[in-house]
Amino acid sequence: MNDTRYAEHLPIFLEVAQLGSFSAAARKLGMVPSSLVRHIDTLEQQLAVTLFIRSTRGLQLTDAGKMLQSRAAALQADMLTLRAELHSLSDVPQGVLRISCLPTFGKTYLLPLLPELAQRYPQLAVELDFTERPADPKQESLDAALRIGEQKDSSLYARRIATQRWLMCASPAYVARYGRPSTLADLPQHRLIARLHQQQPACWGQILDAALLNRCKLALRCDDFTAQRLAALSGIGITFLPNWVVGPDVQSGALLPLMDDPRGEEQGIYLLRPVAKVSARLAAFTTLLQQYIGQPPSWA
Repeated sequence: MNDTRYAEHLPIFLEVAQLGSFSAAARKLGMVPSSLVRHIDTLEQQLAVTLFIRSTRGLQLTDAGKMLQSRAAALQADMLTLRAELHSLSDVPQGVLRISCLPTFGKTYLLPLLPELAQRYPQLAVELDFTERPADPKQESLDAALRIGEQKDSSLYARRIATQRWLMCASPAYVARYGRPSTLADLPQHRLIARLHQQQPACWGQILDAALLNRCKLALRCDDFTAQRLAALSGIGITFLPNWVVGPDVQSGALLPLMDDPRGEEQGIYLLRPVAKVSARLAAFTTLLQQYIGQPPSWA
Protein backbone atom coordinates (compact mmCIF):
# COMPACT_ATOMS: atom_id res chain seq x y z
CA MET A 1 0.00 0.00 0.00
CA ASN A 2 1.55 3.28 -1.11
CA ASP A 3 -0.93 5.52 0.75
CA THR A 4 0.70 6.43 4.09
CA ARG A 5 -2.01 8.77 5.34
CA TYR A 6 -2.76 6.19 8.05
CA ALA A 7 0.40 7.38 9.84
CA GLU A 8 -1.45 10.41 11.22
CA HIS A 9 -3.53 8.08 13.40
CA LEU A 10 -0.56 6.22 14.91
CA PRO A 11 0.05 8.50 17.94
CA ILE A 12 -3.57 8.06 19.00
CA PHE A 13 -3.38 4.32 18.39
CA LEU A 14 -0.30 4.09 20.62
CA GLU A 15 -2.00 5.97 23.46
CA VAL A 16 -5.09 3.76 23.29
CA ALA A 17 -2.95 0.61 23.10
CA GLN A 18 -0.83 1.66 26.06
CA LEU A 19 -3.73 2.66 28.30
CA GLY A 20 -6.13 -0.04 27.10
CA SER A 21 -9.09 2.32 27.17
CA PHE A 22 -10.61 4.93 24.87
CA SER A 23 -11.78 7.01 27.84
CA ALA A 24 -8.36 6.96 29.57
CA ALA A 25 -6.58 7.92 26.35
CA ALA A 26 -9.15 10.66 25.71
CA ARG A 27 -8.55 12.17 29.15
CA LYS A 28 -4.79 12.20 28.61
CA LEU A 29 -5.04 13.70 25.12
CA GLY A 30 -7.80 16.18 25.96
CA MET A 31 -10.18 14.68 23.41
CA VAL A 32 -13.61 13.10 23.52
CA PRO A 33 -13.70 9.27 23.39
CA SER A 34 -15.90 9.21 20.27
CA SER A 35 -13.21 11.12 18.37
CA LEU A 36 -10.59 8.52 19.33
CA VAL A 37 -12.92 5.72 18.26
CA ARG A 38 -13.25 7.35 14.81
CA HIS A 39 -9.46 7.57 14.52
CA ILE A 40 -9.08 3.86 15.31
CA ASP A 41 -11.94 2.91 12.99
CA THR A 42 -10.31 4.85 10.15
CA LEU A 43 -6.91 3.31 10.88
CA GLU A 44 -8.36 -0.21 10.81
CA GLN A 45 -10.12 0.54 7.52
CA GLN A 46 -6.99 1.97 5.92
CA LEU A 47 -4.85 -0.97 7.04
CA ALA A 48 -7.62 -3.53 6.39
CA VAL A 49 -6.98 -5.24 9.72
CA THR A 50 -8.62 -5.41 13.15
CA LEU A 51 -6.37 -3.86 15.79
CA PHE A 52 -8.51 -4.24 18.93
CA ILE A 53 -10.96 -6.78 20.25
CA ARG A 54 -13.61 -4.57 21.84
CA SER A 55 -15.84 -5.84 24.63
CA THR A 56 -17.61 -4.59 27.74
CA ARG A 57 -14.50 -5.63 29.70
CA GLY A 58 -12.25 -3.29 27.73
CA LEU A 59 -9.86 -3.42 24.79
CA GLN A 60 -7.47 -6.17 23.85
CA LEU A 61 -4.87 -5.94 21.11
CA THR A 62 -5.08 -8.45 18.28
CA ASP A 63 -1.90 -9.97 16.83
CA ALA A 64 -1.97 -7.25 14.17
CA GLY A 65 -2.41 -4.63 16.88
CA LYS A 66 0.54 -5.96 18.85
CA MET A 67 2.73 -5.90 15.74
CA LEU A 68 1.68 -2.36 14.90
CA GLN A 69 2.24 -1.20 18.49
CA SER A 70 5.80 -2.56 18.48
CA ARG A 71 6.76 -1.15 15.09
CA ALA A 72 4.91 2.17 15.48
CA ALA A 73 6.46 2.87 18.89
CA ALA A 74 9.96 2.45 17.47
CA LEU A 75 9.07 4.60 14.44
CA GLN A 76 7.64 7.34 16.65
CA ALA A 77 10.76 7.32 18.83
CA ASP A 78 12.94 7.73 15.73
CA MET A 79 10.80 10.59 14.45
CA LEU A 80 10.88 12.37 17.81
CA THR A 81 14.65 12.00 17.99
CA LEU A 82 14.96 13.44 14.48
CA ARG A 83 12.68 16.33 15.43
CA ALA A 84 14.69 17.10 18.55
CA GLU A 85 17.98 16.96 16.63
CA LEU A 86 16.66 19.32 13.95
CA HIS A 87 15.38 21.77 16.55
CA SER A 88 18.70 21.68 18.38
CA LEU A 89 20.38 23.15 15.28
CA SER A 90 18.68 26.50 15.87
CA ASP A 91 20.55 28.93 18.13
CA VAL A 92 17.43 31.01 18.87
CA PRO A 93 15.05 29.85 21.64
CA GLN A 94 11.76 29.42 19.80
CA GLY A 95 8.96 26.95 19.21
CA VAL A 96 7.36 24.93 22.00
CA LEU A 97 9.36 23.86 25.04
CA ARG A 98 7.86 20.69 26.53
CA ILE A 99 8.86 19.74 30.09
CA SER A 100 7.51 17.04 32.41
CA CYS A 101 7.99 17.17 36.19
CA LEU A 102 6.45 16.46 39.58
CA PRO A 103 3.47 18.76 40.26
CA THR A 104 4.83 20.34 43.45
CA PHE A 105 8.29 20.95 42.01
CA GLY A 106 6.82 22.39 38.84
CA LYS A 107 4.47 24.78 40.60
CA THR A 108 7.18 25.92 43.01
CA TYR A 109 10.25 26.19 40.80
CA LEU A 110 9.18 26.09 37.13
CA LEU A 111 6.08 28.27 36.94
CA PRO A 112 7.90 31.30 38.46
CA LEU A 113 10.35 31.20 35.52
CA LEU A 114 7.71 31.71 32.84
CA PRO A 115 7.33 35.53 33.00
CA GLU A 116 11.09 36.03 32.60
CA LEU A 117 11.26 33.36 29.91
CA ALA A 118 8.42 35.01 27.97
CA GLN A 119 10.03 38.45 28.27
CA ARG A 120 13.42 37.27 27.04
CA TYR A 121 12.18 34.90 24.32
CA PRO A 122 8.78 36.00 22.94
CA GLN A 123 8.94 33.35 20.20
CA LEU A 124 9.03 30.58 22.82
CA ALA A 125 5.93 28.81 24.16
CA VAL A 126 5.91 26.33 27.06
CA GLU A 127 4.02 23.12 27.80
CA LEU A 128 4.39 21.77 31.34
CA ASP A 129 3.19 18.23 32.10
CA PHE A 130 2.73 18.02 35.87
CA THR A 131 2.63 14.30 36.62
CA GLU A 132 3.78 11.77 39.22
CA ARG A 133 4.62 9.16 36.60
CA PRO A 134 8.12 8.88 35.08
CA ALA A 135 7.48 10.46 31.66
CA ASP A 136 9.55 9.24 28.71
CA PRO A 137 11.03 12.18 26.74
CA LYS A 138 11.52 10.04 23.64
CA GLN A 139 8.04 8.56 23.51
CA GLU A 140 6.20 11.73 24.55
CA SER A 141 7.94 14.35 22.42
CA LEU A 142 9.44 16.15 25.42
CA ASP A 143 12.45 18.42 25.46
CA ALA A 144 13.21 17.16 28.94
CA ALA A 145 11.73 15.39 31.95
CA LEU A 146 12.63 16.27 35.50
CA ARG A 147 13.14 13.21 37.67
CA ILE A 148 14.46 12.60 41.17
CA GLY A 149 16.71 9.70 42.13
CA GLU A 150 19.39 7.77 40.32
CA GLN A 151 18.48 7.15 36.70
CA LYS A 152 18.94 3.76 35.04
CA ASP A 153 17.76 4.69 31.53
CA SER A 154 21.05 4.82 29.62
CA SER A 155 19.29 5.96 26.42
CA LEU A 156 18.63 9.42 27.93
CA TYR A 157 21.07 12.25 28.58
CA ALA A 158 21.04 13.51 32.16
CA ARG A 159 22.03 16.79 33.77
CA ARG A 160 22.05 16.97 37.56
CA ILE A 161 20.64 20.32 38.66
CA ALA A 162 20.31 19.89 42.43
CA THR A 163 20.24 17.45 45.34
CA GLN A 164 17.27 16.27 47.38
CA ARG A 165 17.43 15.38 51.07
CA TRP A 166 14.56 14.54 53.41
CA LEU A 167 13.67 16.68 56.45
CA MET A 168 11.56 15.91 59.50
CA CYS A 169 9.98 19.10 60.79
CA ALA A 170 7.00 20.70 62.52
CA SER A 171 5.72 24.17 63.32
CA PRO A 172 6.78 26.04 66.47
CA ALA A 173 3.14 25.85 67.64
CA TYR A 174 3.15 22.05 67.32
CA VAL A 175 6.45 21.74 69.19
CA ALA A 176 5.19 24.05 71.95
CA ARG A 177 2.11 21.84 72.40
CA TYR A 178 3.48 18.34 71.87
CA GLY A 179 7.22 18.66 72.37
CA ARG A 180 10.03 17.25 70.22
CA PRO A 181 10.67 13.56 69.52
CA SER A 182 14.21 12.60 70.51
CA THR A 183 14.33 9.31 68.62
CA LEU A 184 12.24 7.48 66.05
CA ALA A 185 10.82 5.39 68.91
CA ASP A 186 9.14 8.56 70.24
CA LEU A 187 7.06 9.08 67.10
CA PRO A 188 4.04 6.96 68.23
CA GLN A 189 3.45 9.67 70.86
CA HIS A 190 3.17 12.28 68.11
CA ARG A 191 0.87 13.20 65.21
CA LEU A 192 2.25 12.48 61.74
CA ILE A 193 1.37 13.88 58.32
CA ALA A 194 1.69 11.08 55.77
CA ARG A 195 1.18 10.13 52.13
CA LEU A 196 -2.05 8.62 50.85
CA HIS A 197 -2.51 5.81 48.30
CA GLN A 198 0.61 3.89 49.26
CA GLN A 199 0.96 0.42 50.75
CA GLN A 200 2.83 2.18 53.53
CA PRO A 201 2.25 5.84 54.40
CA ALA A 202 5.19 7.26 52.53
CA CYS A 203 7.23 9.15 53.16
CA TRP A 204 7.50 7.67 56.68
CA GLY A 205 7.74 4.17 55.26
CA GLN A 206 11.26 5.06 54.14
CA ILE A 207 12.58 5.34 57.72
CA LEU A 208 10.12 3.47 59.97
CA ASP A 209 9.63 -0.28 60.05
CA ALA A 210 6.09 -1.62 59.73
CA ALA A 211 5.72 -2.40 63.44
CA LEU A 212 6.65 1.11 64.54
CA LEU A 213 4.64 2.71 61.76
CA ASN A 214 1.50 0.80 62.76
CA ARG A 215 1.73 2.32 66.24
CA CYS A 216 1.93 5.90 64.93
CA LYS A 217 -1.06 8.23 64.80
CA LEU A 218 -1.57 9.62 61.29
CA ALA A 219 -3.24 13.00 61.78
CA LEU A 220 -3.48 13.57 58.02
CA ARG A 221 -2.88 11.56 54.86
CA CYS A 222 -2.80 13.22 51.42
CA ASP A 223 -0.86 12.80 48.20
CA ASP A 224 0.13 16.41 47.60
CA PHE A 225 3.45 17.67 48.97
CA THR A 226 2.19 21.26 49.06
CA ALA A 227 -0.84 20.22 51.11
CA GLN A 228 1.38 18.29 53.53
CA ARG A 229 3.63 21.34 53.91
CA LEU A 230 0.66 23.64 54.56
CA ALA A 231 -0.70 21.18 57.11
CA ALA A 232 2.65 21.19 58.93
CA LEU A 233 2.71 25.00 58.90
CA SER A 234 -0.76 25.03 60.48
CA GLY A 235 0.46 22.88 63.38
CA ILE A 236 -1.44 19.69 62.54
CA GLY A 237 1.55 17.39 62.91
CA ILE A 238 5.09 16.37 61.99
CA THR A 239 5.99 16.02 58.33
CA PHE A 240 8.82 14.22 56.55
CA LEU A 241 9.35 15.87 53.17
CA PRO A 242 12.09 16.73 50.66
CA ASN A 243 14.23 19.78 51.42
CA TRP A 244 13.07 21.54 48.25
CA VAL A 245 9.54 21.47 49.69
CA VAL A 246 10.17 22.64 53.26
CA GLY A 247 13.76 24.00 53.20
CA PRO A 248 12.70 27.66 52.82
CA ASP A 249 10.25 27.29 55.74
CA VAL A 250 13.01 25.84 57.93
CA GLN A 251 15.30 28.72 56.97
CA SER A 252 12.63 31.28 57.90
CA GLY A 253 11.74 29.56 61.18
CA ALA A 254 8.18 28.79 60.09
CA LEU A 255 9.07 25.10 60.51
CA LEU A 256 11.53 23.65 63.01
CA PRO A 257 13.87 20.77 62.09
CA LEU A 258 13.37 17.87 64.50
CA MET A 259 15.65 14.97 63.56
CA ASP A 260 18.05 14.22 60.74
CA ASP A 261 17.17 11.59 58.18
CA PRO A 262 18.56 8.42 59.83
CA ARG A 263 19.59 7.11 56.41
CA GLY A 264 21.74 10.16 55.67
CA GLU A 265 20.49 9.74 52.12
CA GLU A 266 20.56 12.22 49.26
CA GLN A 267 19.18 11.92 45.73
CA GLY A 268 19.99 13.77 42.55
CA ILE A 269 17.45 15.95 40.77
CA TYR A 270 17.96 15.51 37.03
CA LEU A 271 16.80 16.98 33.75
CA LEU A 272 16.67 14.11 31.25
CA ARG A 273 16.66 14.87 27.53
CA PRO A 274 16.31 12.54 24.53
CA VAL A 275 19.25 13.81 22.43
CA ALA A 276 22.88 14.65 23.16
CA LYS A 277 22.83 18.20 21.83
CA VAL A 278 20.99 20.68 24.06
CA SER A 279 18.52 22.79 22.09
CA ALA A 280 18.59 26.56 22.41
CA ARG A 281 15.19 26.62 24.11
CA LEU A 282 16.15 23.95 26.65
CA ALA A 283 19.46 25.70 27.32
CA ALA A 284 17.65 28.99 27.96
CA PHE A 285 15.18 27.29 30.30
CA THR A 286 17.88 25.37 32.18
CA THR A 287 19.97 28.51 32.70
CA LEU A 288 17.01 30.34 34.23
CA LEU A 289 16.11 27.32 36.37
CA GLN A 290 19.65 27.04 37.76
CA GLN A 291 19.67 30.76 38.53
CA TYR A 292 16.30 30.54 40.28
CA ILE A 293 17.25 27.49 42.34
CA GLY A 294 20.73 28.83 43.10
CA GLN A 295 24.09 27.11 43.51
CA PRO A 296 24.00 25.73 46.13
CA PRO A 297 20.19 25.50 46.04
CA SER A 298 18.29 28.12 47.99
CA TRP A 299 16.56 25.39 49.99
CA ALA A 300 19.81 23.80 51.23
